Amino acid sequence: MPIYKTLILNKEIAVNYKENEKEKLIAAIKSINLKLESYDNLNGKISDHKLLSFLAIKLQAEILQLNHTNKEKDILEKKIIESNSQNISLNDKLYKLNQENQKLIKDNNLINQELINIQKQIDLIINLIKKTYE
Repeated sequence: MPIYKTLILNKEIAVNYKENEKEKLIAAIKSINLKLESYDNLNGKISDHKLLSFLAIKLQAEILQLNHTNKEKDILEKKIIESNSQNISLNDKLYKLNQENQKLIKDNNLINQELINIQKQIDLIINLIKKTYE
């Protein structure tokens, strides 16, 4: 494994890394050094060990927050998927109900037409009966 040498808190450290993870390592070290700069006002007042402990606590808090955020994101994504599935199901039901409604409208129109025809026949029969009795 290759070794990457760097400075953290003005101390040289050597880190073993995998070939394909060099960029991640460099980015992580830069991030750590940037975060340590936020503790510059404590430099010389407390030990490097305590500074690194503060940084570790801060980084762990950020990791916990990210994990919490990711869990919330996963829950929201599941809810979105469930909602989409429910919407698809409701759209299918709506389509079927519209089809059924169209069929019922056609049937109703046919029945109304038949009723009109029957009414005409009844009127004709009534007129014929009236003429026969007159």
